Amino acid sequence: MSTIWIVDDEPAICWALRSNLEENFHQVEVFSAAEPVIKALKKHVPDLMLLDIRLPGLSGLELLERVKKDFPDLPIILMTAFGDLKTAVQAVQGSAFEYLTKPFDLEVALQSVQRALALKHLHPATIPNGDSKSSREKSSRETGSSGDLKGSNSQAAELPEAETILGKSPAMQAVYKQIAMAASIDSIVLIEGEEGTGKNLVADRIHKFSQRRDKPLLMISAIPGKDIEFESELFGSGRSESDALQPLRTGLLELADEGTVLIDEVGAISLTNQLRLIRAIESQSFCRIGDTEPKKLRCRLLFTSSHSVKKLLAEGELDRRLASQLEVFRVELPPLRERRDDIPSMVHIFLNSKSLPAGVRITKQALEELKKRNWPGNIRELRHTVEKAAVRSSGGMIHLEDLPAESSPSNHPSNQPESQLQLERAASVWTTEYLASKSAIDSSGTGSTADSEETLPGVLYDEFLGVVEPALLKTVLDHLQGNRAAAASMLGLHRSTLRQKMRRYRLDGDK
Repeated sequence: MSTIWIVDDEPAICWALRSNLEENFHQVEVFSAAEPVIKALKKHVPDLMLLDIRLPGLSGLELLERVKKDFPDLPIILMTAFGDLKTAVQAVQGSAFEYLTKPFDLEVALQSVQRALALKHLHPATIPNGDSKSSREKSSRETGSSGDLKGSNSQAAELPEAETILGKSPAMQAVYKQIAMAASIDSIVLIEGEEGTGKNLVADRIHKFSQRRDKPLLMISAIPGKDIEFESELFGSGRSESDALQPLRTGLLELADEGTVLIDEVGAISLTNQLRLIRAIESQSFCRIGDTEPKKLRCRLLFTSSHSVKKLLAEGELDRRLASQLEVFRVELPPLRERRDDIPSMVHIFLNSKSLPAGVRITKQALEELKKRNWPGNIRELRHTVEKAAVRSSGGMIHLEDLPAESSPSNHPSNQPESQLQLERAASVWTTEYLASKSAIDSSGTGSTADSEETLPGVLYDEFLGVVEPALLKTVLDHLQGNRAAAASMLGLHRSTLRQKMRRYRLDGDK
């Protein structure tokens, strides 16, 4: 039988917890404030404490701090009706075993109790022997802090609540815990979520709540077709023996020193550069491009991805060795459509931003309309919609008719098939290379310039069609087993036009 203390000033919560715990043969004592707990601890130490954060007088977090100084091994489960990122960080940095957000499922609470007691039996609580200093020193060694929430290990918890990581939904409570845990460790972290869910902001919070917060946070985005630039910017470039005039470049891994480097969209990194990253992570060292002098990898690496690791692996866009590194710790951000109840609080915060006129409000009908939408662009799209509506509104009130039309989910990048995204990227790369080649010819003087009166009409559009149109026509014809009438109908072309294009691209089997 275990002794469990419940510290909460809500009688209904205390009764429900006490009844169920006593049914499981635990001895339960209830306190409605922190001060009686401090007095009781001088005579007896429980096996577990369930502690509400908001109490009359001394707060639950202040009591957590004081208890952990003298009893670092006593498991404490925090309870709160006001869970947010700051609370999660304070709970983790304050060495709470768990924190539950009210209203919580009773079964979930009882499972947390069982886990805490199991851990307690493995590590019996420290019994005070009059030497509270030794207990505090032990707590400091185990938690990496002085035990004081205002001390060096928790300065990040005092950061202003300026972040737009918003929401009280259960999905966001889970995210807050993930961020707090990610900030308390020093391993690689993958932040996964659709476009517009705030992945970069989460990375910023992980860094600012971590032990590296006083060091720089540097970010680099992986862009398809820009492999050499990415490699040089991340690793730096040295000076080869054959080219003493080659400029030196310090990469972000070196510039960050003991800070953090955020690599945006890991799936867009070429496999060659992924291999370089794997070697750097495994050896904890790297070399600048064209250099042989190894440099120690001192920074922490954070990654983001708009697609799951499983999807990236299946499509061959992620090396399995790098994937295993990314699986160490993941923060998964839910799309906005899965937490619609958070939308009203977000809207009101967006309306109070400095970029909008003061005092703009929104009608109940307009707010309900925003809650119904699917938001393929997630938080970013919601913010832009609110800002547009505020500009359109008159009299300081956003009405239903002031809202921009809802964007089509099928047209948003996060809901497009991956093949379509690949096609768009390939088209962009082809066009960029084409324009670069033409610019090179013009600058060498071998081609006509844009200002020349003799400039011939451009042929870019025709050349691009010559690349993509044959594949389109052939695929449609194959799909329809060579039925030209059906193919012309599907393509929206006249049959004579289709016939001409087939001859042009030598797709016509007739001789």
